[in-house]
Amino acid sequence: MNEAPKAFSALFGQTMRATAFLSRLPVPPQHFAEDGQSMRDDSAAFAFAGTLIGILPALALVLLTTIGVPPFMSATFAVMAMAAITGALHEDGLGDVADGFGGASDRESRLEIMKDSRIGTYGAIAVAGTLLLRSAGLGAIVAAHGSLAAAFALIAVAACSRAAIVWFWASLPSARPGGVADSAGSPRESAVSMAAISGLAIFAVVATAAIGFLNAAIAILLAIAAMQGFSRLCMRMLGGQTGDTLGACQQIVEILLYTGLALGIAIPT
Repeated sequence: MNEAPKAFSALFGQTMRATAFLSRLPVPPQHFAEDGQSMRDDSAAFAFAGTLIGILPALALVLLTTIGVPPFMSATFAVMAMAAITGALHEDGLGDVADGFGGASDRESRLEIMKDSRIGTYGAIAVAGTLLLRSAGLGAIVAAHGSLAAAFALIAVAACSRAAIVWFWASLPSARPGGVADSAGSPRESAVSMAAISGLAIFAVVATAAIGFLNAAIAILLAIAAMQGFSRLCMRMLGGQTGDTLGACQQIVEILLYTGLALGIAIPT
């Protein structure tokens, strides 16, 4: 009788802690008072945390387009709002990975460059590129389907791209002993399954309802292919994953989800 409420309460607590980890949104302190909590377990709720994180940028997108701001500008404001809410956590990871992969020829040098908080040419290009590509994709959806559909697409992408982090995290060994990802431990199989199922379900339902099945299917296929390719690249360049590559994975998946949704606009159904 009490199992369902307990399970919901546990999932809600995981979602709150995952939201605090992935963003700067305020989370009540009582959610951190539970015994035995760990990010490897809380990662099960990354898709739900992504949904919460996407709400304010989605509302901003609708508001801006309603008052007459052009689609690309509205989308850019929404993407920048997302970066502000997350503290540019994932963009920072992408920039560090770009600097490390582009600026060194051996594994140890790459890891050393990635630890440096300063951003180089490769990192600057990568961060500028992700902002432009996400804004362009979201703006194309606004122009073709309207701001409400784009707002739901934004939320779906936010959920699915953060669920992808969990799969990527669990599928590769740690490349940097003592790093953030390594110290947290690898997500349990149950957490990976929960994140994958919830992330795909949220995206499939919300993106299909907002944009269409074909668009959603194209987006998922592109994102899976990109994630697989990036995981192989990380193994070749680093021998595994780091906290920076987790952030880069989220950005790559988000870009490809928006790309797929935008490409689907031009395909007749």
